[in-house]
This record gives sequence, C-alpha cells and structure tokens, in this order.
Amino acid sequence: MKIVCVSDIHGFLDGLIEVRNYLIKNDIHTVFLMGDYSAGFRDLRRNRIDVEYALDSLKNNAKIYALLGNCDDPALVELLEKRGMNLQEKVVVLDDVSFAGMGGSNTSPFETPFELDDAKIYEKLSNLYSMIKSEKKVLITHFPPKDTNCDIIPSGIHVGSVSLRSIIEEKQPDLCICSHIHEGEGKEDVIGRTRILNVGPLTHGNIAVIDTEGLSVVHELLELE
Repeated sequence: MKIVCVSDIHGFLDGLIEVRNYLIKNDIHTVFLMGDYSAGFRDLRRNRIDVEYALDSLKNNAKIYALLGNCDDPALVELLEKRGMNLQEKVVVLDDVSFAGMGGSNTSPFETPFELDDAKIYEKLSNLYSMIKSEKKVLITHFPPKDTNCDIIPSGIHVGSVSLRSIIEEKQPDLCICSHIHEGEGKEDVIGRTRILNVGPLTHGNIAVIDTEGLSVVHELLELE
C-alpha cells in the first residue's frame, strides 16, 4: 500500500490538481494532508474555504486523513472530524502500520493560530503514542523534531520541537514524516533507528510517498506548470 503525503499548500490550490494527477497515474488511493492550507494565517474565513477545497479536490480519488498546520485555525479540527478525515491526535492503522498524527507546531515568533508550548506537545504526543498497538509505527507531524537536518532555518538555527525529539528518542517509531520548515524540504535525518523526512511545501512541488511494504518513504517533486 502506498500513501501520498502533502503539506504546506499555502494557497497553491492548483498544486492539488497535480497531486490528483499523480494519484491517478500511480494508482494510489490514500493521502495524508499535513496542514497549512492558506496563503496567510489571519483570514480564518479564507482558511476554512481553502481547507474545504483541499478536501473536496481529492476526496473522489483517495481516502484522506488530514492534519492542521500552525497557520490553520485549530477550530477546523471539528470540520475534519465531521468529514471523517481527522488525523489530529488520532491513530489510524493501515496495512498493519499505525499512523499517529499531530498538527500545529511548537511556538514561533510569528504567533500563528495553532501553536503549542513544548510541555503541551510532550503531553499530547505521549497520550497519542499510548494509543498505538501495532508493531510498526509512524508519526505524521506538521512540525519537525529539533536538531536535525529537517528543522534548520537560513540563519543556521534549529527551530523544531524539543518534545517531538524527546518522544522519538524514547519511543523510536519507524518513521517521522514532518514539514513546516520549508528550508528543510526533502531533507532527511535519523534519531536512533527512527528515520525523519521533511516533506516540504507543495508550493515547490514537494510530496512524499510512504510504502507500507517494508515501511519505506521517498521524497518526490511534481512537475508543476
């Protein structure tokens, strides 16, 4: 079974057409949407419209599991829940692999709508991880763990989550698929035996594809017009 991961759409709604084309071409029927749907984060009405558009544009081609990003209104979790697509603080088992989702992000200087302090992130991730029952485990998080190749901004500072890193060090899931830090697009790292991949923004054509057989993941670039 293959699963396409898409993140950081940031208003690039035409990019979802290319995602849909990729799904059809490769006969893939499952998608993880990992948050940040709108170009900005202060217009909550626009945010809802963009989230609904993203869900509607792919729902006829794939089963969708969706997170919110730090730029999304956290109240939209209710929308995802009503549509049966919510992955926020949920675990879904696909092909004997548990996928645990956590959206939002650790705090930033930008005061975006969906930020949590690291203590709260640790608490939520610990509760989430306790729900996992299968042997194979994957974390799907909007934000990356701290001090990896996936969370470096141009100044050279690591801005990922300390708590996500702690959970990974303690629990050692097989994979952590993240995004949020655009400069980390396509970059990988390892923490112990856990492989980390930053999907990167759809605005640059980035996606990732998880294969549950062997539990591998590859980063790919769509051909954008």
